[in-house]
Amino acid sequence: MEIPELLAPAGSPDSFRVAINAGADSVYLSGKDFGARHYAENFSLQEIREAVEYAHLHDRNVYVTVNTLIRDSELSDVAEYLQELSSAGVDAVIIQDPALLVLRDELSLDLPFHASTQMTIHNRAGIRWAEKMGLRRVIPARELSIDEVRALAAESDVELEVFIHGALCYSYSGQCLLSSFIGGRSGNRGRCAQPCRKRYELVQLKPSKRRVPLREEYLLSTRDISAYMHLKELVEAGVRSLKIEGRMRSPEYVATTVSVYRRALDEIKMGVWNPSQEEFEKLRLTFNRTLTGGHLFREDFMGREYPGDRGLPVGYVERYAGGRAHIRITSRIKPEPGDGLFFQGTGKGMYVHDHRYHGRLLSVPSGPVKEGTLVYLTGRKSLQKFTEKLRRSSPGRCWDIELKFSADKDGMVDLTAEWMMNGLRLRESVETQFERALKRPLQEDTIKDHLLRAGNKPFRLTLTEFRYPGGLFYPISRLNALRRELLMRVERRILRERRPHHHNPKPASDHPAMRLPEDPCISVYVEDLKAMKSALRAGAGRVYLEPQVHGDFRSCDGDDVISVLERASDVSSRYGAETVWKWPDITHDWLLERLLEIEGDLSMDLMVGGYGIPDLINCDVKVYGSPALNIFNTSSAALLSGKFNLLTLSPELSWQDLQRIQVPSEIIVHGNLTAMVTRDNLWKLAPPDFDTSADSRWGIMDSKGAVFPINQLLGCETVIMNSRETCLIDFLPSLLDAGFRNFSIDCRIQSPRRTGLLVESYVSALESPERIPDIKERIVMEGPSGVTASHFRRGLAE
Repeated sequence: MEIPELLAPAGSPDSFRVAINAGADSVYLSGKDFGARHYAENFSLQEIREAVEYAHLHDRNVYVTVNTLIRDSELSDVAEYLQELSSAGVDAVIIQDPALLVLRDELSLDLPFHASTQMTIHNRAGIRWAEKMGLRRVIPARELSIDEVRALAAESDVELEVFIHGALCYSYSGQCLLSSFIGGRSGNRGRCAQPCRKRYELVQLKPSKRRVPLREEYLLSTRDISAYMHLKELVEAGVRSLKIEGRMRSPEYVATTVSVYRRALDEIKMGVWNPSQEEFEKLRLTFNRTLTGGHLFREDFMGREYPGDRGLPVGYVERYAGGRAHIRITSRIKPEPGDGLFFQGTGKGMYVHDHRYHGRLLSVPSGPVKEGTLVYLTGRKSLQKFTEKLRRSSPGRCWDIELKFSADKDGMVDLTAEWMMNGLRLRESVETQFERALKRPLQEDTIKDHLLRAGNKPFRLTLTEFRYPGGLFYPISRLNALRRELLMRVERRILRERRPHHHNPKPASDHPAMRLPEDPCISVYVEDLKAMKSALRAGAGRVYLEPQVHGDFRSCDGDDVISVLERASDVSSRYGAETVWKWPDITHDWLLERLLEIEGDLSMDLMVGGYGIPDLINCDVKVYGSPALNIFNTSSAALLSGKFNLLTLSPELSWQDLQRIQVPSEIIVHGNLTAMVTRDNLWKLAPPDFDTSADSRWGIMDSKGAVFPINQLLGCETVIMNSRETCLIDFLPSLLDAGFRNFSIDCRIQSPRRTGLLVESYVSALESPERIPDIKERIVMEGPSGVTASHFRRGLAE
């Protein structure tokens, strides 16, 4: 059975060494810039070079993350950085921004690229696009099931890499702007502030606004994934790489997770593995928010009761007396001095000290705690000792080196090393001159003993040939130096041969120029016919209609959607406007097949948010790119523009960024924008006395009282929208002067009346710029939640 690589995280050089020594086949890490974990310690260029050399000498791989969105102003720096990484010999670069594919080809880099999970590739169309673009590997969305992964692996030549352990994001990766909207710290720029781990309340907005009483307070907080119990099934699915998440986590976490999964994979290869509860408990001793098979194995992935480390449940408080908690230990693992304990529901933790055991009853000093409180082991001192041992150890011998020693009667010596690498037999040799011995000639055993000393080199040395006439002399120090010189040459050859060699086919350069319309156009996103009619009456030139199905689209025949779309086409034709059917930004293969079937009957213009989908659409249909594509610079816009009639730029771009975009594109100028897309259906938490029909509206409220409306997509994903409306009406004249002509308004959660007001306001602002202050005042006065231009005006926090 072919075993996938075990891929470990390293947020620091310390964690890197631990990961390699614990048995990782490959390690992924980041430089100081352009990585999605900005707040990890990360690596300097010199540290990356040293990591690559250490890994390659031990036949391991190093992948470097360059998985953030890149501004136009940064492209030259990224180009230089990619050249440095190529020079350092890294085995692959993990990317989010398609602009890096353009840079790769412009620079003729012989460097494999992997598609980050931040690219939100989650269906066959995305995989085929990645293959066409010359990507070696895809890390698909963590929302895929094992069946979906298995199907993709069977039908594609692109390697698949799947997360098997660590933190889960609440949102599809790459589709979360919540941290960005709340505090300017963008996950797409590596600076997520994790607002999903904060407290939220569920609120019903319609038919009447009221809070939903729930026991859980952390509505967006997920558990951590662990595929350990299902590992063999995942190995058999055909994936190439099994990835542990955790560049922000400790070396102890890396040591434990890597060693547990390494043992399991080795046993699977030998055909002797069975899931071990003891090994699984070791995983729970490291930082975790309770472990789940997650989306991959269709297990509950939410941990709404508490967002922090849970550890391993070891018992409960039997009684509290005399300033001490008396804990009944129910697990096989007993807390020891120096271990960390956590009392559930109290927010309190402690280290074990001054402890007393009476059988299975542990007594420790603590503050008051209720009887029955569950107790978790959150830190294990023995793990620190294990990690320290790994720091001082090495990965072991991984190269079998055959030595051949030959000396003739005149003292000419040839020392040769031969070994197999990449299917080839390689050879290095050194020569020297021995002298005739006057008193004490070198003995055979002495020569052999010193030649076979590998020291800390990753070599298993064997002497396969030895010819020595005897009677010769050579200083032992020089004999050792001769061996060191040979092994140094072997090292250099291994490093040279170990450098990745990969041909990247260039993407098709099908980028026809798009003609700018002579007149500005206001587009509007709506979700029903009433709002659409209101927008058209107010002067919208294009409507992106995203029909809602409140329920599971799998179980309905789609006639409702077809009927809405047919009526929409009739309505828009009377106004001389264009109707575009907006597909959900997330289209798993089952949904994509249904949508393509409906589209085949209707032949409507489309808006999509996934790579590769335009290749599946009838060529007579216009295809628009949604904001979900995260277009952040001219290069990525140019790369994709050949397949899209018009691309919407990322709402995270500032005015300074936008001025550099050279490709005709659309800007969202108003609306409650998408902050998250998730598989979680929050309104299902509501008790039976709440109306959850199609006419109901829901939201979540943070601790400051800000309400984030939520919506449902056809695939049952939930969209969480920003609490405040983006409003760029002040900047329309400047945008027009910069050459922009396409402006859109997101009215998906707006009433038909407000939809009409907003469209009318922006049409009037284009016609009469001098009236903008008065128009904006009316927008703000009649708006429910306030407006913001934060990203456009201030840019993202850096």
